[in-house]
Amino acid sequence: MKINTSFLLISLLLIIFSCKPQVPGKYLQPDEFEDILYDYHLADAMVNNDGSDEKKYEVTLYRQAVLKKYGITQAEFDSSLVYYVRHADRLHKIYENLSKRLSDEALALGASANDISKYGDLTSVKDTSNMWRGVSSCVLIPNAPYNTMSFEITADSTYHEGDKLIFSFNSNFIFKEGVRDGVAMLAVQFKNDSIASSVIHLSSNNNYSISIADTENNGIKAIRGFVYLNKSLSDQNKNALNLLAIDRIRLIRMRNNGRTKPQSTSNNSVTDRDTLKRVNGTNTVKRADSVSKPKQPANQPAIPVRSISNEPVQMRRIAPTPQKLKAQ
Repeated sequence: MKINTSFLLISLLLIIFSCKPQVPGKYLQPDEFEDILYDYHLADAMVNNDGSDEKKYEVTLYRQAVLKKYGITQAEFDSSLVYYVRHADRLHKIYENLSKRLSDEALALGASANDISKYGDLTSVKDTSNMWRGVSSCVLIPNAPYNTMSFEITADSTYHEGDKLIFSFNSNFIFKEGVRDGVAMLAVQFKNDSIASSVIHLSSNNNYSISIADTENNGIKAIRGFVYLNKSLSDQNKNALNLLAIDRIRLIRMRNNGRTKPQSTSNNSVTDRDTLKRVNGTNTVKRADSVSKPKQPANQPAIPVRSISNEPVQMRRIAPTPQKLKAQ
């Protein structure tokens, strides 16, 4: 009897600890919340919001239609969004599913992989490879430390001199109020410790990319970057339900296909000048400047210039001649 009781207790404990904590019943459950967000993003895509008042009004109408479709209020959606933002792992899982659903839907309608994301499902094709090994998606909110996704990669032997790097991703904003303002940066440290960086601003639901090339063939030492969601100064409500979801993150490496470092063509370079030149038809070699230098005109005799005194000119009176007096 004791054995059976102990077995039951152990089994019960295993069941309790193996069960994942469920979303409280007062919030929208993950499957339903995912469906609502799916329609939310479709509504934004249909409007193609450019930030104007007219487009913002259209987005509001579409979103209200989505809530009406599922029979929920704006307050229920907002409270559920707050819950999932505070439980970022659940929201991250939802957006992973959303990214796949949106991609599958686009492919079913005839879109190509490159239409969905600039580099599609690229992993490794000849001299072009996707080097990203981090999470494929994440969600940012304006409040630190949840407003930044950063990464740092130490280059290995798979990176060659002359490579070009492209950081690419899709952005999806859900903003109840305020200005959409995101920033993405890519920086590359080369083996000579010089650094090249590029920054872009994010303001719409779109595919963005940043590229940096090793044009000097120095070799790549390290790669760093981030995506940052800025909190607009116009946001008066600290609890505004604003977020930025990014997905289909890629770090594309492109080979230079044997291109060599460009040589300097400066006319001031001493090494680029040929100081000796062979005279046609002979074995005589002369200096290039003596061959190509145009003849100077013969020296002309200088005309002396009379110096002018800086002293004031003195005027003197001239007496009239007798003939002028007679004429008067």
